[in-house]
Amino acid sequence: MIDEVTVNRWLLRAASKFVRVFDKDVITVTEATFPCLRKAYYDRTRRRLPTPVEALKVLGSEVHAMIQDVLREEGWDVEVKVRLHLGGFELHGRADAVRYDGNGKALEVIELKTSNGLKEAALEFHVLQLQTYMTILRAKHGYIVYIDRASGRVKVFKVRADKRALRTVIERAKALHDALVNHRAPPVTHGPWCGLCPHKWSCWTAKGGG
Repeated sequence: MIDEVTVNRWLLRAASKFVRVFDKDVITVTEATFPCLRKAYYDRTRRRLPTPVEALKVLGSEVHAMIQDVLREEGWDVEVKVRLHLGGFELHGRADAVRYDGNGKALEVIELKTSNGLKEAALEFHVLQLQTYMTILRAKHGYIVYIDRASGRVKVFKVRADKRALRTVIERAKALHDALVNHRAPPVTHGPWCGLCPHKWSCWTAKGGG
């Protein structure tokens, strides 16, 4: 018999293939740009399989991959790796799509995001993430593309390059790296993400979590 439990188990098994484990001396751009560094810390130190809801989000990236296939056919590079050596640790990232000119210079960077409903404005940490890639790749133009999971509707936001973004991300990456090395959770940053955070109960009971 197939029921909800069975389907959730399938989702978890499928999503577990996407779980990546990094050494503490590697911090990702996604981690460093998310508003709450404590979540990133707990994701590392309390490693676990995703919940069924999170699994569905992971598998939902199939739409993401299909768009990347089209962009690849039109001459874009996809899943472009970026890496910075920052003394005691490295900052890693992966830009969704990058278009280059004939001399190999990056012209445009695209970040693809699926969402529940369309956004009136690009989320601040998504902008920070894109600007970080733009600065590292030295691209002048960037776009955040939101795709509504339910309706398939699309909203595009153009983003200007800002070198200050990379400095901010490096500072946050260093803070997370120090927390991992010293086994000390960074301060919590409260926001709308707290309601869906898998670490919310641990966070609230931790010293300084309130």
